[in-house]
Amino acid sequence: MDLQRASARVCGAALALLAALAGTAARAEEAKPVPSAAQVQPAAGAPEAAKVDASGAEPEKDEPWRLPERGLLFHPAGPGDGKDRMALGGLWQIAPMFTANYRRGLPSGFSIDGRFESIIVFNQLTVGAIWAAEVGPFHLGVMAHVGGFFGVLGKALIATTEFNSTGWGILVNPGVLAGMQVAKNAWLTLQIEGYFAPYQAAKLGDLVVTADSAAWEGGGASLIVEYAPAMKGVIYYGVSLYHTRSNYPFWFNVETSPSSAPFSAAKIWYLGLLAGYEF
Repeated sequence: MDLQRASARVCGAALALLAALAGTAARAEEAKPVPSAAQVQPAAGAPEAAKVDASGAEPEKDEPWRLPERGLLFHPAGPGDGKDRMALGGLWQIAPMFTANYRRGLPSGFSIDGRFESIIVFNQLTVGAIWAAEVGPFHLGVMAHVGGFFGVLGKALIATTEFNSTGWGILVNPGVLAGMQVAKNAWLTLQIEGYFAPYQAAKLGDLVVTADSAAWEGGGASLIVEYAPAMKGVIYYGVSLYHTRSNYPFWFNVETSPSSAPFSAAKIWYLGLLAGYEF
């Protein structure tokens, strides 16, 4: 009996000691300062808890800047391998012109493209290739195009006039381009292109005039913005600066003063504006 009473006393003392320790731990936990959110760091490899706003919804994460699904037409990166873009628009260069562009992406940064420009009295079609690569925040590329032009003016176009002129020739346009993304849905591209004419001819009435030799016609630079509000269709617009012979192409004399020579090697500066929509 004495052994049972001793055991009971020991058990009671042990329970009292455990209760006292539990109470002390609880008071110490309540007194411990609560760490700020900045001090709480998740354990390595532990999943991060989802953040929610006051409404209980998770806030949208900032998406990285990217190209539209079908790429761009003027930007050096192009549409992308196996994709294409087409655009219709206008170009004001001495006179308003209708423009149509097409570009298809190929592997390894290559793409092929075609351009058509027309003001009825002057029509130009060129085809070529572009290669580009990403260098830091920029896309840099080189391009080369070859094409031909044909123009009619006067009696060849309007039968009631006495003046009759036609022109034709071959043009080669080498160039470079650089582009970068300037906003989540906007891109800026600089294109610099030269104009070389291996052959040109003009027919004035019954007289056919040809250039004595191949000629360097000059060059031009275009700064183009491409804006994709829904990352699908693209609006483009830009400005161009040209420095070419006043008779570029050979038969199309942009100097209209009576003293202008039928052929002149002198070069002039002039501006162009372009805009359109990419499908």
